[in-house]
Amino acid sequence: MGNSLSQYARDRMYLCKKDGATDLNLSSCEIKKLPRAILKFKKTLTKLNVGKNFLTEFNSQIEKFLLLQTLIADSNELTETIPTLSKLEHLIHLDISNNLLTNVPNHLKHLQHLNISINSINSFPRELDLPALQELFYAHNKVSIFPTEILELRNLRTLDLAGNRLNYLPDEISSLAATLQALDLSENQFTSFPPPITTLTALRSLRLAGNQLGQLTSVFTNLSNLEVIDFSECQLTSFDFDLSKLVALTDLSLARNRISELSSQTAISLGQLKLMRFLDLSKGTFNSIPKQVGWLSNLRRLNVSENQITKLPGELSLLNPSIDMILIPNPLEYPSCEWIKDGIPLFLQHIKPYMRAYGPNSNVYNLEKTMYAMAPNQFNIRAMDFEGKPRISGMDKFEVRMLLDGASSPSLDAPTRASHHSSTFFRTIDCIVKDNKSTEPGTYTVFFNSPQTGSYVLYITTDDLPIKDSPFFVELVSKPQAQLPNEQQQE
Repeated sequence: MGNSLSQYARDRMYLCKKDGATDLNLSSCEIKKLPRAILKFKKTLTKLNVGKNFLTEFNSQIEKFLLLQTLIADSNELTETIPTLSKLEHLIHLDISNNLLTNVPNHLKHLQHLNISINSINSFPRELDLPALQELFYAHNKVSIFPTEILELRNLRTLDLAGNRLNYLPDEISSLAATLQALDLSENQFTSFPPPITTLTALRSLRLAGNQLGQLTSVFTNLSNLEVIDFSECQLTSFDFDLSKLVALTDLSLARNRISELSSQTAISLGQLKLMRFLDLSKGTFNSIPKQVGWLSNLRRLNVSENQITKLPGELSLLNPSIDMILIPNPLEYPSCEWIKDGIPLFLQHIKPYMRAYGPNSNVYNLEKTMYAMAPNQFNIRAMDFEGKPRISGMDKFEVRMLLDGASSPSLDAPTRASHHSSTFFRTIDCIVKDNKSTEPGTYTVFFNSPQTGSYVLYITTDDLPIKDSPFFVELVSKPQAQLPNEQQQE
């Protein structure tokens, strides 16, 4: 150590000069100040890395590197940056993270990337003059009040404020709506989802990990450009949202929460996000994984480890066998706990027969358009899986709702509109679904008996998805009376 150059530094400078390189790497060379010997590169150098050393200051000779575009000085002991940095008119990338700085470098006209994380900077210059800045990394600086000077950076695309003490965002952050694409507020002190985030319609990445949110509202689902969402370790106990608007989503993390299951609405909408590549549900309290995860054909990493999962859906067999899938530790039941020992590709083959019915592929048969009222009626459902293959066992759950009067929704509990048959009420007919697993596995018989005639609508769903061609329309008519004997007709 000391002022003399280490052999590492001498070797790297020699190679740089010999090769005529424009990139000089003096990181981890145990230097305490910039060596005068680097001045020989002042007319050629475009990148200088002096990170992970013992620098306490930049001496004035740094301003002589007029072609410098990238300056990396992370993990030193810098307490300030000299004003003459502003003379570096070509500087676009500056990393001075993990130092002892208290001030933000200013008046850098062309700077696009600034990393001032892990310092002691609690305030910004009132007149922030960084007009070209696109990426600001200001993490782990113990900031408790959002620095509104940041709002002057009208070209900002990435803002990292992780590891601070923020508990609110100003409404004025909407001034960045046209440009801001990545926002990291992880490990702060938010106790609820910050509403101003919803104004940032260009966001592609949103990270709120490590905040005590407790619960979420559905407002985040309107940010349709989101590709990355990180809600890990947010003390969430439920996750019941329609995610169908998040069509660009590729990465979702709900790790380290207290969610026991995803709602049916969430599971179905999640399964429709065809660009999903990474799903992290690890280190939580999940007791099951929805079968819709298997519909994510582009998924490349699935982590459900350290939960309370006992069974895994057969639909996981639809995933690419080369997927990085982390399933243990979990209290998996036999034989899954043994199959997993054979490796993921074989495990996926083993669980394939356990796929369940997929509504849009399932169908009905023996359903007549005209049937009799006040008489027993029946028809059948044939269960098909996601691949369109017949189910080989029973135990699928089909919900059948039969409504009088052509009701438009199976959830109607009261009259809402008139029709040509009845303007006073809708009537629900009880339907019984019998699993034919002992006689014809994969088929189901539906029984019903209507006390009155009329036009009916049959809604048939499984896992809240309608089966093929549902709803169905059935006309119930009176059964013809048996003809009387000839003698009685003559009388």
